[in-house]
Amino acid sequence: MQYIKRGRQYTFDGFEVTKFNSKAFDAAKKFAENADSKPLALFGGTATGKTHLLYAVKNMIEQNEPKLTVILTTAAEMRTSLVNTLQNGGTAEQFREKYMHADVLLVDDIQELFGKKAIQNELILLFNSFYESGKRFMMTSSQKEANCGMRRRLVSRSFWGDFSVISKPYIHAQFPSDHERSKIRNTLLENGKYLIDDFELDSFKTYYKNVWKYFKRYIGLFDVDRKDIQLINNLNDILNLLLYETPLEERERQTCILFTKALLYTISTSDSIRIFIGGFYSEGVLYIPLPHHAGTSDLEIKIDEFDKKFNKFCEEYQKYEDF
Repeated sequence: MQYIKRGRQYTFDGFEVTKFNSKAFDAAKKFAENADSKPLALFGGTATGKTHLLYAVKNMIEQNEPKLTVILTTAAEMRTSLVNTLQNGGTAEQFREKYMHADVLLVDDIQELFGKKAIQNELILLFNSFYESGKRFMMTSSQKEANCGMRRRLVSRSFWGDFSVISKPYIHAQFPSDHERSKIRNTLLENGKYLIDDFELDSFKTYYKNVWKYFKRYIGLFDVDRKDIQLINNLNDILNLLLYETPLEERERQTCILFTKALLYTISTSDSIRIFIGGFYSEGVLYIPLPHHAGTSDLEIKIDEFDKKFNKFCEEYQKYEDF
């Protein structure tokens, strides 16, 4: 599990405590410090610091109790593990055994399992086994999707000994320097300014995909750091341009607005753009729920599908004009 090897830089000391996340911070630290801690669930939108706290728990336990085995994984990775186990002739019990050898189990982004009942059931059985064995387990979930397509028990207060919600986006106070990341971001910021000064549809598509790739690469591991706010502000400026000044055909303008709002919501969960219920799923998939009158199901796309889907939206933009 490559995922659990990451995040060494995340500690409780490096977490910026605010009035919006202090209860979650205290709960996570208590969980890490006490071997008899009750199960813990943290809920909050994208970039609220859930993943930081999850890694901080892992790092503290490994530092204070080096003999313990701590597994930190994602819900999406667990689903892949279950599928591979069954496809190779294994059983669900064998899948659970892969995790039962751990003393502490930490599962990130449980909302990625929404609508997937089989793995949800296995996760409940796994958590029950940890509870009965007196082992610690903790999970995080996106607050906005907590009650959408999830077994009620997985998101119920009665199932978790401790339960905390982070209500506002979180920006890391202390963040390791990353020259490559800074270089990519600076290029995007510069290109964004050019786009605002001289808006062209092809330039927008290129810029959009590059920003998407940037956050796909970094948001899962780093969430959003302070300097990324400049990119978010740039996207907001582009959105305002699209709303009021862009010399595009109406179908093109509406489609640009649709995708810009979806990306903004994904990376910021700002209340001012709480128009969609969507977000990044595993492997950078962008989820865009569509209105019932659109006559189609919700949309999930990958970056390499963007141009095709963009053109389709342009062709049928009137179906989505109320977005």
